[in-house]
Amino acid sequence: MNTAFMRRRSRIGQLTLLTAGLFLIAATRLVWLVMRDGPALNSRAQREHMGELKLAAPRGPIVDRHGEVLALSVETRSLYAHPKKLLDASNPAQRARLAEELGLSSAELESKLKHPAPFVWLKRHLAPERAEAAQAIGLDGIHALSEYKRFYPESDLAAGVVGLAGMDGQGLSGIESQYEHLIRGEPLELSFYRDALGNPILDSPLALGSPEQGARIELTIDSEIQSLAENQLADQVRSSGARRGSAIVLDPFTGEVLALANVGADPSEAHDRLHDPAVEDAFEPGSTMKGILGAIALEDRTITPDSKIFCENGQYEIGRRVIHDHGRHGWLDLGGIIEVSSNIGAAKIALGLGSQHYYEGLRAFGVGRRSGIDLPGETAGLLRPPSTWEPIDLANHGFGQGVAVTPLQLAVAYAAIANGGLLMRPFVVKNAYDAAGRCILTHAPQVLGRAVSPDVAHQMNLLLRAVVNGSDGTGRRAQVDEFTVAGKTGTAQMINPETGGYYQSRLVASFVGFLPADDPRLVILVVLDDVNHGHFGGLVAAPVFSAIATGSLRRLNIIAAHSSVETASMLPLGGGHDGGDTSDDAAVPSAGIEPVVFTDRASSGGIPDFGGLSLRRALAIAHRYGLELEVNGSGYVIAQDPAPYAPFVHAPVKVTLASEPEQTQAQAPTAAASTTMLVTARSSDAAAKGSRGPSDRGTR
Repeated sequence: MNTAFMRRRSRIGQLTLLTAGLFLIAATRLVWLVMRDGPALNSRAQREHMGELKLAAPRGPIVDRHGEVLALSVETRSLYAHPKKLLDASNPAQRARLAEELGLSSAELESKLKHPAPFVWLKRHLAPERAEAAQAIGLDGIHALSEYKRFYPESDLAAGVVGLAGMDGQGLSGIESQYEHLIRGEPLELSFYRDALGNPILDSPLALGSPEQGARIELTIDSEIQSLAENQLADQVRSSGARRGSAIVLDPFTGEVLALANVGADPSEAHDRLHDPAVEDAFEPGSTMKGILGAIALEDRTITPDSKIFCENGQYEIGRRVIHDHGRHGWLDLGGIIEVSSNIGAAKIALGLGSQHYYEGLRAFGVGRRSGIDLPGETAGLLRPPSTWEPIDLANHGFGQGVAVTPLQLAVAYAAIANGGLLMRPFVVKNAYDAAGRCILTHAPQVLGRAVSPDVAHQMNLLLRAVVNGSDGTGRRAQVDEFTVAGKTGTAQMINPETGGYYQSRLVASFVGFLPADDPRLVILVVLDDVNHGHFGGLVAAPVFSAIATGSLRRLNIIAAHSSVETASMLPLGGGHDGGDTSDDAAVPSAGIEPVVFTDRASSGGIPDFGGLSLRRALAIAHRYGLELEVNGSGYVIAQDPAPYAPFVHAPVKVTLASEPEQTQAQAPTAAASTTMLVTARSSDAAAKGSRGPSDRGTR
């Protein structure tokens, strides 16, 4: 072999070895990639050929208790663009036409397109026809996406309750926020193929489908009562010069809120969807606290309805402080103190109770703690520990100073007096239904605790009537034709945050009450914030109460009872005191239940028939016959043992109560709300009798 051949052979061998080595390296690398990075590379390949798109679901509608729509979602089109691509594919004239279709100025559109980002929104939530007109110009780089915009068909009705949904469909306040997990629905994530150029093929089988709508929320709110409350409140805010006002209408036996209105004098805050003062803001209740104080004192047996308290002729010193009354009052019983709204009388009752007992009583009425309403942002108000109270603090708390409550808390507390002593949890959502119409949430009445006994609640009911009907009553403007009203006025000075003291001429005026007093169906609260001196609760808040009550009774078809003289005389619920209660105490039968006429014990043939009566009326009849009642449940009497007209026995008569027949099952008290109690039917007449000292009519 020659040298040249050997060199050639050597080079071929080296090249073969090199090629084999390179192949071995490539094979090893391939095996390594397949084993280690295979899943990731496969996923990347899938992404290059597959696309995904998330379609937002329409939010579920919010409706009132009768199905009136308060919020709904409507499909819209939102346009977006790739700025550089659109600029390269268009001239100024075309972009000016595009701006006109979008409702933008040319300068606004040019500003958006100068953004360095590869994506920019041109206009969101356009009507479909406007979006199509903009796309029809034929400019490259523009794309459209379906979105849902929230509309409120009744404008600002119940704005604070319904709340607000943001641009991206998220709940920001009110029911929209509280029930976001139900209302928002389930968005649909679509998968689709891409063509060779990367364009989506949206008619592929993988892309078929639609997002699932959110739940339909049914409120306890009645739109007509809500509108009535807002309109009456707005008129009084304007005429009284108040900064804002709140009004609440609720069912005392179930806790259902029929109306929750907030109106501001400032047009920008007239119907604020982001803030609900009736739930989120606290105020000093003033003399409305006296009704709660009286109930606590009666429950504690610190006083009786006949107890006389000397009201110091209008001026009472505690240490270096002086408490004043609006008039010069001498000896007054509890009914007189409440009727003329004596601060001194209330202060002495509070001092007699003591800090700990009064504190515990206030807590039992829900003061100083959240009510549990299903709305966001509720505040607990202000109730300091009793260990921090000085005697002057305790006295002031007796007539509602130094204590802060929300309007809702105050309404719920008076509902406890109206319903026989039970503190009910208020709620605004009655039911929720999924897209298929299945009920996925329901709220029933829930008892939070017992504030006072039924007997004490009944006594306070009678005493509070004199505020509206008594000759010296401070709430006479709250009267409602043909109906008996029980309630209390309140006027409190506003705190000056700079000095820590009180403004002399800036007040919070309020009235809270319930009706019909002998069979309460509605509790109504009206609060006017920041009114001038002289605008007392009885002058500016009570008339609004009367107007709301009149319309609400008509809306709910609650008809006043007109009994004969003979029937009325057979059903005494307590006589009037001096300057007395002029209300008609005839029976108000439940729907579908005939009124029962009672004769005297000798001719009745035995125990009276309590069937169909409310607890208060049953107590009144039991007192007439000197009977004790063992009560089970709440609402109206549906059964009793012994049976009607059975011979009189010394043991208590057992009566079973349930919600009135016209209520639905969802409104009826739950088992948790049922309670058994032994009630001695004490003299209801005594709650409203007793001599008084001389007095001047108050306007507090």
